[in-house]
Amino acid sequence: MKRLFADRAFGLAALWVCGATAAFAQEPVSPAISAIRAQLYYDETGAFSDDVLARGDLALWNTVIGEGDARHASNSTLVTVEVSGKNVAVGAVDVEVKALDAKGRVLAKSSSSVALYDDRTKFYAPLFLQDTGCAAITISARLKGNGIKAKSVTRTIPFACGE
Repeated sequence: MKRLFADRAFGLAALWVCGATAAFAQEPVSPAISAIRAQLYYDETGAFSDDVLARGDLALWNTVIGEGDARHASNSTLVTVEVSGKNVAVGAVDVEVKALDAKGRVLAKSSSSVALYDDRTKFYAPLFLQDTGCAAITISARLKGNGIKAKSVTRTIPFACGE
């Protein structure tokens, strides 16, 4: 009797594991870069601004001394790349984020392994930039991995300085 119970329990457990594995092994939804955000880091307060890329008319003139729409002095910027998708296993896809100057030189870069479990999950890749505020910076983000089409998303942070 104990043997019969153990065999049935093992069989049920095996069915549950197979069902859970099949549920996770569903066809992945291709991951996509769904947003790029940039926030000024305020040196005087330790706080971050709202997303400076959300407004097309934002004046980022002399942000190093707090002029334009900066509100406070800022010499650093936090860039966040949002990736969405579904059933993307850890290690299958990476997101690469680069910050480029006006001549295309790499100022900073990072690469993160993306993990997305369901359609409510988002993945956020950060890149913290220092010495920003006087020259435009182009942010380039792309996904890399098997079956991923090489498509970059770029946004420009229009920093400028002058008298």
